[in-house]
Amino acid sequence: MCKTNCIKLAILALLIYFISCKNASEEKSLQPNVLIIQVDDMGYDDLSLHGNPHLETPNLDMLGNESVQFEQFHLQNVCAPSRAALLTGRNYLRTGVTSVHAGRDFMNLDETTIAEIFQNNGYNTGMWGKWRSGKTDGYFPWDRGFDEAYYACLYNYWNNTGLLNGKHTRTEGFTTDALTDMAIDFVTRERNKPFFAYMSHLAPHNPWRAPESYIKKYEDKGLSKPMATLYGMIDNLDHNIGRLLNTLDKKGLTDNTIIVFMSDNGPWIRSYRFGLTDKEWQLRNPSGFRGNKGENWQNGIKSTLFIKWKNQLNPQKMNHLTKIEDILPSLAGMC
Repeated sequence: MCKTNCIKLAILALLIYFISCKNASEEKSLQPNVLIIQVDDMGYDDLSLHGNPHLETPNLDMLGNESVQFEQFHLQNVCAPSRAALLTGRNYLRTGVTSVHAGRDFMNLDETTIAEIFQNNGYNTGMWGKWRSGKTDGYFPWDRGFDEAYYACLYNYWNNTGLLNGKHTRTEGFTTDALTDMAIDFVTRERNKPFFAYMSHLAPHNPWRAPESYIKKYEDKGLSKPMATLYGMIDNLDHNIGRLLNTLDKKGLTDNTIIVFMSDNGPWIRSYRFGLTDKEWQLRNPSGFRGNKGENWQNGIKSTLFIKWKNQLNPQKMNHLTKIEDILPSLAGMC
């Protein structure tokens, strides 16, 4: 069983090795930086690149076109199990995580996290946003390998109250903007080490919230208030991801940064007081995938996965079956 799992975990690393345009005998002068961007409850079809007829996601579309796009990438149908697999490179059940509530999201303290691996290899490590891997002493991100971590209050999209390395902190304004500001600050500081950055957005998990200008943009397209709010939320998310990627460009960091983008599970069709009609759900789901978040049908467990490493990975689409457990060994191998 162990041998089989190890082989499966190596699939993504081998694929990336073979599609790399860099000669294996060349030595890298610098260890690459790593930026993982993970969003919450965003579906495969929540991109104009993937055929959504109304959403505008120019920054993610551009990232996709510059990346290796894994068309058969799968994870778990709810957040905490997916995040445990991402953080450890192991099946989530082996980490002690079984679900998302009542303590079932606490990741065993004897697990080694991806942040600890990079930290122990000379990287500065940071994360901002959703953690969902335990919420008491010993389990917080600053206890699990992150030099800097903002543990956000979940789904509070305005003036978030969270913990920055254990100290109570209040952000100002829309939370997606504020979390992005923290990540931008981290990657732009003067550093004598490479960085490992985990941008873990709350959006677009319900309750659907967005600045009014983004909502109006989609209402003007004739969409209902619920759908306009959801799409405005994703549009704002795309804008903020663009801000972070543009910062890497301006600071000359893009060439030496591996950028990974993914969700944590499939899309959900309802917010707290409203949801999408059947017709609106069909518009949001142009691929016609079966199921949604919380179900092991395709739309619950299939995610977008983009991996960009400029001048090292050739942009293309890959149809090989991959899973979220493959991310840790692949990044460790590349770095």
